[in-house]
Amino acid sequence: MLLVNLWAIQNDPKIWDDSRKFKPERFEGLEATRDGFKLMPFGSGRRGCPGEGLAVRMVGLGLGSVIQCFDWERVGKELVDMAEGTGLTMPKAQPLIAKCTPRPVGAKLFSV
Repeated sequence: MLLVNLWAIQNDPKIWDDSRKFKPERFEGLEATRDGFKLMPFGSGRRGCPGEGLAVRMVGLGLGSVIQCFDWERVGKELVDMAEGTGLTMPKAQPLIAKCTPRPVGAKLFSV
């Protein structure tokens, strides 16, 4: 049995500049490098996630709908704390509290 530590690979400072900082722009243009194993969020090969195709389509659709149908704002004025908590899925140490108000376009979209 082979266990691959993807966290260590994706946080390797030899591959990524500032590997421990949250910089989503570093993944721009990596869509075509899956077979080059630059980023492996769904695993690879025989043990790859069977729901990858569905997830890629539905996450974009769901996130776009939530962004389009609600106005979002932070409750406080302080900066968002990006510290990591303990646990297997690396939750935030301090949860983000946001306030959402529905937009009129959302009410028409979901009331049908």
